[in-house]
Amino acid sequence: MSDQTKQALEFIAKQIRELKIIQPHLVEAVNAILAKEQFYKWKKQVVALVGEQLGAGYRKRLSKDWLETAFAGADMYDELSDDIEMCLRHLYQLSSEIETQGLQSPDEPSST
Repeated sequence: MSDQTKQALEFIAKQIRELKIIQPHLVEAVNAILAKEQFYKWKKQVVALVGEQLGAGYRKRLSKDWLETAFAGADMYDELSDDIEMCLRHLYQLSSEIETQGLQSPDEPSST
């Protein structure tokens, strides 16, 4: 495994740890609207970092999945919880993909 791939996996693991730390605070927040706004800012930041660390293809993919997809639900807390779980799934999937296939070319969109 190349150093670049190891760094990419460490970066993703850091994002997973961070999301798991903030998850309980978001889903138990008093103000669901504020929690959703804070989580959206976190997602935008991570998408930008993914572009810097892993490449534009990964950034485009996460941007589409995280920022351009809306979850409609009756309860804002359920919606937020679903959104967080979706982000965790994508991060785990991305980690697994990089571990098995290696890091794609910086500008190459991933096939998944």
